[in-house]
Amino acid sequence: MKYLYVYPELCTGCRECSLACSLTKFGECNPKKAAISVVRDEFERFEYPIICLHCSDALCQKFCPQNAYYPENGILKWDKNKCIKCRFCATVCPYAAITIMDNEIIKCDLCNGDPKCVKVCSTQAIRYEEETHELTDQRNTLAKKVLGK
Repeated sequence: MKYLYVYPELCTGCRECSLACSLTKFGECNPKKAAISVVRDEFERFEYPIICLHCSDALCQKFCPQNAYYPENGILKWDKNKCIKCRFCATVCPYAAITIMDNEIIKCDLCNGDPKCVKVCSTQAIRYEEETHELTDQRNTLAKKVLGK
């Protein structure tokens, strides 16, 4: 199974990933409409992209009152037609990977297996790679850092 992996030490904070995402999803270059957010850590002095981890036991899926989230080929997808825009998914996501803009739920769908953010990342800070134990450990470590644990 392939997942997005973030290498924060390579991120320059250019936000090209966010622009590519919003352009793909909404036809405009607006990082606020992207399913990927670049966060700056002023204390640690680095920037890193926040992305959906397509969790196997996803809280957004578990607590969605309309069952608008469903797994498909390892991608946790969102069904716009089932969604009532209660925003509960964004509230329960521990990684802040689901955002809302103009009453629209914005969540990564991996561009259906061809993530545009990976293609535009000039430093390879975001990669679409096969899962390995080392990459899973790296992803969990980054998730804990993002959560402040």
